[in-house]
Amino acid sequence: MGINNKDQRNALVIFDNEEYQSIAKEVLEELKYKVVIAINSNEARLKFANEPFSLIILDHNISNFRGAEYIEGIRRKEKAKSINDIIPVLAICDKPNDFTELYSQIDHVKYLEKPFTKLELKKGLLAFTGNSNVIADNTKSISKDEFLITEGGTNHEMYWVLQGRFQITKLNRDNQNVIIGDVIAGELVGEMSFLDNLPRSASVRALEDSEVLVIPHKKFIDVLDGQPRWFRSLMQTMSKRLRNANEKIAKKIVQSEN
Repeated sequence: MGINNKDQRNALVIFDNEEYQSIAKEVLEELKYKVVIAINSNEARLKFANEPFSLIILDHNISNFRGAEYIEGIRRKEKAKSINDIIPVLAICDKPNDFTELYSQIDHVKYLEKPFTKLELKKGLLAFTGNSNVIADNTKSISKDEFLITEGGTNHEMYWVLQGRFQITKLNRDNQNVIIGDVIAGELVGEMSFLDNLPRSASVRALEDSEVLVIPHKKFIDVLDGQPRWFRSLMQTMSKRLRNANEKIAKKIVQSEN
């Protein structure tokens, strides 16, 4: 079951802990969700009744909140209305046994143990959009000062930054790296070579220990091969224009640093 792909995706976050609320809000907004927060069972029921949701994240340990019963009630309503697009739920529990005993028999509910980090929550949510093993297999750790991409390189993967920061640099005439930009969590990097299959136009170095999700180039080509020829031509044209524009901007920055 995947997260709904609609223009407006709403996520209901049921937490009474402000720190967890903040983490969830930051991660969900990176994933382009509108976040609605409820701090108790009454708010959760009221807000769910007032607007549609594509995702629910709940803290099982909220006082006087019976999370499993709340989700079972939603599933009964979905079944009564013959709704096929079932809302996925991420249940946050202190102990795995709580999840096993109360949630494991409810469809489309996944588990995340407390305490959790921003990256752990993001990975948990990504599991709704694809095979979790695939996500784990394609997650790459990059140490501080390590290069993710090297200018002139011939690999063509694209990367989604899960955690950390990167600096984009380009060599000047003296073979020195000049900073032309940066990349933060939630952003893509390496998209030009991914699209046009040409060598890397700049280098990307980690400013701190970071993690990225690797998006394989071959899978993109396999998808592209199944599209009409005009679509491939469109992608190549857009990529060429993007590369040319970026090269002009980078050239001006490099020249100003000389």
